[in-house]
Amino acid sequence: MSSPFKFPPRPLCWFKGFLILSLLGFIASASAQTVPAPSGPDVRATSNMTMLDPEFNYRTRQFVWVDVGNGNIWVGSYDRATGNFIPEDGRGSLIEAAVSVGGLYPGLGFTLNGPEWARGTPTDYVVYTRDNAVGDPTARNSLIGLASQNTAGTWTRQTIVTARRNGPIGSISRNSNAKISYQDNLGTHYVRTVTDSQSETALPGLTATGLTPVARFADNANIVAYQVNLNGVQQAVAYNMDTKVMTQLTHDSAEKNQSWLFSAPEFNGALALAVIAGKTRIRMYAPVVGQSGAVKYELAGSLTAPQGGQWFSLEPFAYQGRTYVLAQLTVAGGTYPTSIWLGGFDPANPVLRQLTPNGASYEARADAEFVPLSTGVMITYSKFDTRKCKPGAPSAWLCMEGLLGLFRADTGLLPPQ
Repeated sequence: MSSPFKFPPRPLCWFKGFLILSLLGFIASASAQTVPAPSGPDVRATSNMTMLDPEFNYRTRQFVWVDVGNGNIWVGSYDRATGNFIPEDGRGSLIEAAVSVGGLYPGLGFTLNGPEWARGTPTDYVVYTRDNAVGDPTARNSLIGLASQNTAGTWTRQTIVTARRNGPIGSISRNSNAKISYQDNLGTHYVRTVTDSQSETALPGLTATGLTPVARFADNANIVAYQVNLNGVQQAVAYNMDTKVMTQLTHDSAEKNQSWLFSAPEFNGALALAVIAGKTRIRMYAPVVGQSGAVKYELAGSLTAPQGGQWFSLEPFAYQGRTYVLAQLTVAGGTYPTSIWLGGFDPANPVLRQLTPNGASYEARADAEFVPLSTGVMITYSKFDTRKCKPGAPSAWLCMEGLLGLFRADTGLLPPQ
């Protein structure tokens, strides 16, 4: 477990530069208690009231989503200058109808997650959970669906034949063939190449059912990051699909959640790590190569949840040579996230900015996605009326009865230079 995974070679001057920055106090800890929230109201991204959590493909300017009313999966496109959906309701190409019906979450299914992109060379895929039954969908009657688009624009779908598989998450880089991570009905998690059923490999240490934890793919590497309980603490680990080696990345005492490996421009594109630590901090760790050549992750930045709250979710992205994160905030004493925040780790100019209005106290805001445009970066997010959530539901806020629609907001980041 201690064996390091491989990184692209980096110039020695980069490592020296990072060590100097560490000595000069590179760790950024941003606070935004005095930054006012947008005055509102929330701005609708579409008039379609049954669209939830669209996932964007920036290369093709497409997005995929599931209709939570009937389980139909659609692909639409968007205008890079305005961010407007094409068509406005997102119903561009129908991938498959009614992939999930019945149950507490009609149209969404027991995984509480819609379709995802699996990017690769030469093809990008849409991957999703589909049910092999009529009625209440369960982990025992689920399959994984695939869809791809040919050069003529026609979509073709198929189903991975292995039964009792669900919750696929796709690769995010195109360094090789598209890959997915997913789980079975017993909670064992796997990774595989989309087109090669024989490549399925169980991930060590990950045997929990449900939407979380998730094994997420790194940028530009056949590596997934997730959490494993090590000596009583949830720590971030990475599994290298090529070497079949799992590596422990964090060692401090805070419980880790939402582990992401991504190409950080601050570190010359090397894979940095972002996690939620102890629920109240977002931490970025940088890879440092020691004299022995082993890679060790050291803390490089930290963003503390404002208002005495807790971070709920996390997604890092690189823009204009800087790393930023999107996160949802649950205020002190709250039970669900009510606002979306943008964070940045630049020690000279740390960012922690609320992007969404506060709104009514019963309104949950979540499922934030960043969308780079020619005019900057927008986000989309969903809003829910939590008063309509049924008692005993798996989620305190993700209720189809209370879905108020999909909204958009500006991050304030400048257009590409």
